Amino acid sequence: MIKIPKGVCSPTGINVDPRLSKLCDEKLKKHIEKVSLKCYKQAAKQLQIEAVINLTIPEKDRAVIVTLNPLDGLGNNQVLEKELAGFTAINLTKLNFNKKTAADITKGVYQFAYLSPEIYLNNKLWDKLYFSPQFQNRLGLIVVDEAHMIFIWGLVQSCKGTNTFAVHIRHEDSGIFRPSYGNLGGHLLFRNEKPILLLSATCRLVAVAAIKKSLKLNDDSIDMLRGELTRPEIRIIPAPMDNSLASSLDVIKVFPSGKDITDDKLVPALVYSGSCNRTLTVLEVIDRARESHGACYSANSKCARRYHSCSVSRVEFSGSRGPQHS
Repeated sequence: MIKIPKGVCSPTGINVDPRLSKLCDEKLKKHIEKVSLKCYKQAAKQLQIEAVINLTIPEKDRAVIVTLNPLDGLGNNQVLEKELAGFTAINLTKLNFNKKTAADITKGVYQFAYLSPEIYLNNKLWDKLYFSPQFQNRLGLIVVDEAHMIFIWGLVQSCKGTNTFAVHIRHEDSGIFRPSYGNLGGHLLFRNEKPILLLSATCRLVAVAAIKKSLKLNDDSIDMLRGELTRPEIRIIPAPMDNSLASSLDVIKVFPSGKDITDDKLVPALVYSGSCNRTLTVLEVIDRARESHGACYSANSKCARRYHSCSVSRVEFSGSRGPQHS
């Protein structure tokens, strides 16, 4: 039996134990399942085991995995996770993506490269890197996180006149938008026959059909993996609604009056909203529940504040224990 390694790291990331590399797929799956159970006290799902197996790429190939993120904040978090695990990763932004960084990526210094659609589609330096034979030979996989965004960007790109503005406002918190994002499929098709991994937890059937059309995929060229990556420590309690979602009036039943419980005694909460307007509506309803008229317009409110995922790195909440709105 192979003992659980402590993790041997090098400038190129984690080195897979040679004995693991020689195992057949079935034995490697059993080993990963056993290690996962011992480390995390929870049995790994089949989808997770297969994902780990696919990461055991031979070190000599120095393959690069490119991941598209709709938000820079997501890339920063994922880079941190990869570095803690012993991999090399970088989140490409306008500030750090230069000729030296491009050369390092071409050489395979980074195993994971995270970037936004803005750089992927509208950056000449990235185009020079991405379409070069050296990089295409090194490319191992393209990952599109929040893949349903391809459908949303395609909606905005295909709309005309006032409809464009309406759809754009509707999805304004989904990330910085440019009409060219609707043409993402054309860039993804140029990948030297490398696989694409599309990830989404909220992808409707109409979005799946639109993505397949954009990427020119048919049922024979795509594998749909439906996995339920659950977290047992999270408990979901459904609450029936008596009012419309747009009004957010059902929030009144959740938050007590400020006369009964002060702001510093509130249980921390996070409320997700689809747009800036809906966020403000929820804050106004919380004001009604807390009987604190006008507090929702205070940027330094100790009850509830707005938090926009597009500017995640610029927001601090050190003074508020109440609900945060995204």
